[in-house]
Amino acid sequence: MDEKARKKHEVSLIDRKKLVLTAIKDVFSFDEQLIKLETISDGFMDIKGTKLHIIKINLESGELIVEGNITSIIYDNGAPAKKKSGLFRIIR
Repeated sequence: MDEKARKKHEVSLIDRKKLVLTAIKDVFSFDEQLIKLETISDGFMDIKGTKLHIIKINLESGELIVEGNITSIIYDNGAPAKKKSGLFRIIR
């Protein structure tokens, strides 16, 4: 197991203006209202707000620092949606 995988995911929010995250695996998209990323151990995360700016990103160490007006931090474990089944389900 490498050093990045052993690091614990930590979230530090200061006055809803500065967010420091550790154990970040990847950042998928970002703009001034939404940052979508994946953590190493806790699934996916959305950071919502206004005037969001990524101040520091280092995927080698897993660190991300965001500044702006942070209104929400939402986790999603990324579990696949349940398959719908019904009367006309195809059985293979």
